[in-house]
Amino acid sequence: MSKFSNLQCAFITILFCSSLRCLAQDPASVTLQFLSFPKSNAPVAIEFLVGENKTIKLEVPTNELSPPQTIKLQTKWIFGETVEGKDGKPAFNVLGQAQALSSTKQLILLVRKGATNADGFDVIPVDYQDSKFGGGKFLFMNAATIDIAGTIGDVQFVIKPGQHTIVAPKKETRNEDKKLCNIQIFFKKGEEAKNFFSSTWPVEANARSLIFFYHDSDNKRLRLHTIQDFPQ
Repeated sequence: MSKFSNLQCAFITILFCSSLRCLAQDPASVTLQFLSFPKSNAPVAIEFLVGENKTIKLEVPTNELSPPQTIKLQTKWIFGETVEGKDGKPAFNVLGQAQALSSTKQLILLVRKGATNADGFDVIPVDYQDSKFGGGKFLFMNAATIDIAGTIGDVQFVIKPGQHTIVAPKKETRNEDKKLCNIQIFFKKGEEAKNFFSSTWPVEANARSLIFFYHDSDNKRLRLHTIQDFPQ
């Protein structure tokens, strides 16, 4: 093989490797599902920024997870509404945003800060891959303004406002053909821990549970909302 041919091969190899690097840098696709709080009879209507000057309209439910949406991974998840700008042209009014996770499956929680969408949202992304949050596990999300603590099965946990934790109880008690675990929840009032909730919940290998704590918008009392999801 001639020296010229060797140079050609080397050049082609460099070009090929460069192309692979460019492909690797392309934004990956991620699958998102959405859920909003506080609990409401109607879904939250909001726009989701999915690219430069490009939005999609979402109807985000409060009593179940939204259908999955597959989009390109962004550096931030940004939500808002298209309004008329000062120059008379369309402008995007940001109502909430958060740094995106790198996970290929994410659950995005939209927690409204006040009585209406105009008050803005806390945006909380959660890694929703089955390896992180699979069957038999419980996700506790504190969308309230006070500390929450509890025990479920053999696990104790504490969650600050705006935080969440995923728990996998191991020591279930049995009742007939069902696996059950005891759960007890407390909230912090001053320097004291007040009992909020206690029960016995099933632990199912093919189901995962989402438990949300939030304040009722009418009377500001602490509430609990649960959703069961079945990983595919």
